[in-house]
Amino acid sequence: MIRILFMVLDSIMIRNFKKVFDYKLKFLLTQLNDPKIEAEAPKWSIQVKLMVVISAIFGVTLSIIIILATFFFKREIDLRIRENSIDLVNTIGEKIKSDVQSILDKSLQLVKTLNDSKVSAADKNSWMEHFFANDRDFLFLGLYKKENETLVPIKTIYNQLEMDEFNMTKESFEDLIQAKRSSFMESFYGMSILHNMSQSASHPIFAISLPSSEETEINTILVVIVKLERIISVFKERGITTVFMVNHKGIVIAHPDSSVTLSGSNFMDTNTVQSAFTSKVNNGQFDYIEKESGKRYLVSYRKLGFANSGILATIPEDKAFEAVYMIQNRNIFIMVISLCVALIVVYLFAKTISLPILALLAATLEITKGNFRVDIKPQSKDEVGLLTKHFVSMGLGLEEREKVKNILGSMIDPTVVEEAMKDLQVLKRGKEQEITAFFSDVASFSTISEQLSSVDLAGLLNEYLSAMTIILKKHDGVLDKYIGDAIVGIFNAPVDVEEHCKKAARASLEMIRKLQELREYWKSKNMYSKEAQSMDIRIGLNTGLAKVGFMGTDALASYTMMGDTVNLAARLEAAGKDYGVNILISESVKYNISNEMFTRLLDLVRVKGKNEPVKVYELICSKNEVTQSVLRATDLYDAGMVYYLSRNWDRAIDKFEESQKTKGKVDKAAVMLIARCQTYRQSPPPQNWDGVFTRTTK
Repeated sequence: MIRILFMVLDSIMIRNFKKVFDYKLKFLLTQLNDPKIEAEAPKWSIQVKLMVVISAIFGVTLSIIIILATFFFKREIDLRIRENSIDLVNTIGEKIKSDVQSILDKSLQLVKTLNDSKVSAADKNSWMEHFFANDRDFLFLGLYKKENETLVPIKTIYNQLEMDEFNMTKESFEDLIQAKRSSFMESFYGMSILHNMSQSASHPIFAISLPSSEETEINTILVVIVKLERIISVFKERGITTVFMVNHKGIVIAHPDSSVTLSGSNFMDTNTVQSAFTSKVNNGQFDYIEKESGKRYLVSYRKLGFANSGILATIPEDKAFEAVYMIQNRNIFIMVISLCVALIVVYLFAKTISLPILALLAATLEITKGNFRVDIKPQSKDEVGLLTKHFVSMGLGLEEREKVKNILGSMIDPTVVEEAMKDLQVLKRGKEQEITAFFSDVASFSTISEQLSSVDLAGLLNEYLSAMTIILKKHDGVLDKYIGDAIVGIFNAPVDVEEHCKKAARASLEMIRKLQELREYWKSKNMYSKEAQSMDIRIGLNTGLAKVGFMGTDALASYTMMGDTVNLAARLEAAGKDYGVNILISESVKYNISNEMFTRLLDLVRVKGKNEPVKVYELICSKNEVTQSVLRATDLYDAGMVYYLSRNWDRAIDKFEESQKTKGKVDKAAVMLIARCQTYRQSPPPQNWDGVFTRTTK
């Protein structure tokens, strides 16, 4: 039957294998087609888990039931066997005791009659013939005395009829008694003894010896030999129970196995007889384990109270509980069949879960690849079917969301889009945060735009803006907006950026280098106009607190920055034209990058719209890129600034001119300060002049 169940299970598994294989193949092909997708195959499938869990619960539950049922059934059987065994021993004991007592009573009566002088010899012979005819189990009665450790017969009575059947003579009986005389001698000490005579007689017989009187001094004993058939019927095999009788020395008197009886085996050395004879209780039970075979036996015993003999019944445990073990094995067989049926049911049930989940897994990988329209249909009307239905709807929703995200990503910085999708309300509320504001602009772009067609102008702008934006993003900057050729960027908002000021400075220097590469490329390809091939840019950087967030209306808003920090950065970018530098930074930026970047102080100015003077610096390069000529020219310029602030116009002019010569090219900042010194030399500033130059333009 189990084989049939497994055949059915195999058939069902083969029929469903194709569906599972298709889903897993699709899963594998998805991984191979897109190695970026890391999808780990499950170590344990749902079907296996359900089958293992249900099997474990089912197996454990049935095992506990079988164990408990076996335990209680075995205990019940054990109690019944013990009760029956002790009842059997008691019944047989009473029967044997009654039979032996009957033999003794008849024997003593026969001896008394024969010794009665008042009874005539004829009557004695008639009474004796009548006695043996009515009770043919008696073979011999004898009265003996002891002389020099020998038995001397005083009077003997033989059952001649039974002797003929046993092929025994009077002499053979006498020889039989003399052969056992050592054991018969014990009766002269007041003991009644049972003797196994079967071994010597080669027939199942036993003898009883006892004092012939109750006097203190025992001179004679009575010996009675009886056929064992008188009591052997109660020692026949009784199923699994073996009942036997032993005398005070452990010698077997009666046993269901005739060979044991005829051999006169001595069981005193066995644990069963020793335990029974040494027990202080006349009637009881105990268990013992046979050393050689390791078998366990239940033993019941009964001391007869006559001749120190006893009845014992032994039951092998394996035989006693054979029915219990048979039922247990049958229950285990039923459990195995039930478990196989349960596995088939669980397998079929698990399929309704695992197949839709495999389909969902394959669909998930498709969505991961960007294929949001998944072709799966609910296969059931339960929770899994409902999940499949909503999963398809979710894919369509993700498709719409991705479209919106792509559209926004082409107009708004992706970082802003990501943060807005996490929590738009936080960005709408805005916050005040330290940022580094970035402004860049192309010098003389109006002239360049007039010389180019709309197609070339668009190509130039796209190429330039793309290159600069990539650098901005590379250093964790966020694009605020494009204003024509101008780029506005934010560092440290909407996400925190470590060392944002340094990253803004690095991005600015890299943009200058990238523009040089673009100019060389345009020249080599003779692209655009001459002015475009020599295009230059100005960058303004400032670090400080600013308000950042979505600014505008509820219907239309953009993420941007506002405040004095932003305005100053814009002013610095515009002022770069006057000083003829590419990157103009504020004092706060200079403070944050001083350990990495090389800068020079250009001027103290008061920008339009602010009363506080501002120190403006030129960001030249990183410190490990500084040349000796640049370093010398900067030192001379710094010395000129010291003379300039101390109103030593001539010395200041000398240092600024020397700085230009050392630099090897026109320094517009030095030229501007030389002109300013010449003006102050003719028209000195007021006495409270602080060296700050006030700009009248943005």
